[in-house]
Amino acid sequence: MPELPEVETIVEQLKNKILGKVVIKVEVLDSIVDNEISKKTPFKLKNIYRRAKALIFELDNGLYLFVHLRMTGHFHYLTNEQVAFDKEKLEKCHRFLAAKFNFEDGGLLTYNDIRRFGFVKLFNKEQLGVELTKLGPEPLSSEFSLRCFTAKLKDKKNSVIKTLLMDQHFLAGLGNIYAQEVLYLAGINPLRKAGSLTTLEIKNLHRHIIEVLKLAIKHKGSTVDNYAHVDGSGDFQNYLVVYGREKCTKGHNLQKVEIGGRGTSYCLECQK
Repeated sequence: MPELPEVETIVEQLKNKILGKVVIKVEVLDSIVDNEISKKTPFKLKNIYRRAKALIFELDNGLYLFVHLRMTGHFHYLTNEQVAFDKEKLEKCHRFLAAKFNFEDGGLLTYNDIRRFGFVKLFNKEQLGVELTKLGPEPLSSEFSLRCFTAKLKDKKNSVIKTLLMDQHFLAGLGNIYAQEVLYLAGINPLRKAGSLTTLEIKNLHRHIIEVLKLAIKHKGSTVDNYAHVDGSGDFQNYLVVYGREKCTKGHNLQKVEIGGRGTSYCLECQK
């Protein structure tokens, strides 16, 4: 599932390509996309931003598109010239199609989803607000201070730290990949309880969460399984230290266990 770096990458790419454009027609082709969207055209894309692992399209009519890619959701964009002349790209855009957004300038944005786990919902401002209040602080925002992080860990002292980091109510945006990465870099066993962490361990974990996410965004995310951004593939998978690896960076064999229903790799030597 795309995590914060992957979704942030897609948001920035879409802002560069379609922000400010007018959608004149929406074709809904699958129930994972709210059919009411097709009845709201024309509308202008006023803003595009990320919250946790979700993309939010703010429309100029006071409504919002709330998009969750889940495991295989993907956006394709074609300019009006590509729609007219690039048959190969157009064919690619029509694979696993769930919705088509036709722009006033002749361009096309498609939402595709192989496994149909993602969704595009239409919200008003109040509905969006309710959805967003369910989420924890953004790790790359000022609200994610060391003091805030320490206090939240104290409140959840009996929770397994890896499970807690993936809990979107606790902290927004981290998933299985980056939770494993930051715990290794901080030297923390993913099975430990949050209340067992020392002041120094909390400080190191807080720092690595921020550093890893920023670096992953710089590399346009990690392309594992089905993730691809609008322009292609990320390359942070080449820098992962434990996820999908057999050995850690120091050459130790990694242990593989299931935590919170997710496969987890960690090093008994490096993570205490």
